[in-house]
Amino acid sequence: MKKYLLLSVLFCAFGFYGKCQKIEWSVLKKELVGTYVGELKKGLANGQGTATGQDSYTGEFKKGLPDGKGVYTDSDGNIYKGSFVKGLKDGKGELTYKGDNNKESVLVGYWEADKYIGKEKVDAYEISSQSGSVNPRIYSAGPGNKVEISVINPVNSSFIGATIFYTGQANPRTSSGRYYYEEAVFPMEFDIQYNCSNKLGTATIANRIRIKINKPGNWIITLKN
Repeated sequence: MKKYLLLSVLFCAFGFYGKCQKIEWSVLKKELVGTYVGELKKGLANGQGTATGQDSYTGEFKKGLPDGKGVYTDSDGNIYKGSFVKGLKDGKGELTYKGDNNKESVLVGYWEADKYIGKEKVDAYEISSQSGSVNPRIYSAGPGNKVEISVINPVNSSFIGATIFYTGQANPRTSSGRYYYEEAVFPMEFDIQYNCSNKLGTATIANRIRIKINKPGNWIITLKN
């Protein structure tokens, strides 16, 4: 019997996963450092658990941080129920907080990197229409207020001229076959039209795409057939 108990203790102490253990320093978010009870992986909170420190959280963890669904209560008594990514409120959720005159209020909607972004989730960009054989690559290279558009010839990878109509505020310019829209105020919408040959160079294809950029950034749009 004693041997069985000893083996059980060793398994809990050194196992790949640990469950229902009261362990400190297994959570990486400083406001939650204190006591953790729940699942572990490589010494860090991972899976379902509860962490209690200056703040408290019950829900899903990943690599020591709230990640997934959970309930977070801060030191002021504000309660957030919803999604987390890498320790931050991110996704759909509900925040209960004390408003004016200490009256309880509820804020429902979407968060991004701990910031409330509104009742509806807005995609960073959207394609509303597309024709031809255009294959767009759209991404933000970091913070900023600029859009760069280029169209690539599928035969020799050279730049192709395009007709671009835009809706919004920006300072447009063209340089070395690329189209730049600087000091942009988002959202901005682009209607891009161009002709190019197919990859074999045996036919000409008419292409058109409408892209709306909703959020600020240093946006790169590359169109290639």
